[in-house]
Amino acid sequence: MDLSALRRGFAGEIVEPASGGYDELRRSFNAMVDRRPALIASCASETDVVAALTFGRERGLPIAVRGGGHSVAGHGLVEGGLVIDLRRMRGVEIDAGARTARVQGGATWEDFDTAAQREGLAVTGGTFVDTGVAGLTLGGGIGYLMGVCGLTCDNLVGARLVTADGRSIDVDASSEPELLWALRGGGGNFGIATRLDFRLHPVGTLHGDVVLAALEDGRALERLARVQRDAPDELTALAYVANREEFGPSISIQVVSLLGEAATRPIYDEIVGDATVIDAEFGELTYAEVQGFAGIMPFGLRHYWKSAFVPELSGNVVAEIVRSVEGRPAGKTGVLLEPLHGAARSYGFDHAAFPQREARYHVSALGIWLDAANDDREIAWVRDVHRRVTDLGTTGTYVNYVAPDEPVDRATSTWPPDVLARLRRVKTRLDPENIFRSNLNITPTKTPG
Repeated sequence: MDLSALRRGFAGEIVEPASGGYDELRRSFNAMVDRRPALIASCASETDVVAALTFGRERGLPIAVRGGGHSVAGHGLVEGGLVIDLRRMRGVEIDAGARTARVQGGATWEDFDTAAQREGLAVTGGTFVDTGVAGLTLGGGIGYLMGVCGLTCDNLVGARLVTADGRSIDVDASSEPELLWALRGGGGNFGIATRLDFRLHPVGTLHGDVVLAALEDGRALERLARVQRDAPDELTALAYVANREEFGPSISIQVVSLLGEAATRPIYDEIVGDATVIDAEFGELTYAEVQGFAGIMPFGLRHYWKSAFVPELSGNVVAEIVRSVEGRPAGKTGVLLEPLHGAARSYGFDHAAFPQREARYHVSALGIWLDAANDDREIAWVRDVHRRVTDLGTTGTYVNYVAPDEPVDRATSTWPPDVLARLRRVKTRLDPENIFRSNLNITPTKTPG
């Protein structure tokens, strides 16, 4: 492949399979994804992005776009094709007076949060700090501030997008209202986001804790669901249930509140209740500390995730979670429980394409392990939990948590028919040839060829 024309004026780096650093650049967050792109364009500017996209399209190469690189399904990597890698583009500009942020397409939440918190500002962000801002936002964005700020995508007010035909366009509510709507939850179907613009919110001192308690009969989960349902928007509690090697079947509850200590403590105590506490230390927190609750998920682990939104975290759902966790081998694999409440449930389809506002909880079976010999066992467990939860009644899945083996028509069961039809019209206008298909794909109305 003659790369001389592409290399001229390219500020980043063009990496081929024989190049030094190729294996590191193609490394996936999910070790189950082992793809060998023909070319990796490590872009340093929007000009690089346009040049790489044009080169790949003219040669008919399959194209994937990599932002933070946290896709469990490996959407940022494509076998035998071109990867447009944005991870050199991590700039963040904060306008404290206007309470807005401009964030480049390769930035992580650590980049974003660090810059915004210097001004006492923040927005709902990923709960792993090395998650990419762009991918999380375009798929929705569940996080600790959603009760008062809404989802991440609800705070997206503009973008700079490189379209399939190589144009760079500015997107906002005045210039491209329908495209802005589609970017709020429609995934990476419409172009390459080289910049995202956000509305920010004042976020100062918080209170809360990561409570680790024995799972016992699941009463702690039922209590959590009851308290969270009636809790003020300023308080959010996430939970992760697993059979931990050190503690056995147990639950980690992450309580985060903007209410102040006096108002938060009684709610926290009600959540903990009579649980057998293994570790707890309620106190004052910075937003950076809250965002660091989960730490960094290292690359190299094997992942298989399947999720569903449920109308309520009912006793039946809790019973299935308890049964599933108690009956499995100890390890990192478990069930993540994320509430949807407050502002996250207040927006409708007039504002964003995110499809699952009516649900109260997002329930995700997360298979996380190291040894490839355990692939069949872990995948089977995740599928079984997912099936049992969906049998109890669900409202769909989450764009950001799809598994590597999702069916090609997964979009039809992710968005309601009228919302999918609207997204498809935007896709057809912006990407009629479906160049951007390494994602939870929304096919254009007519795909040439």
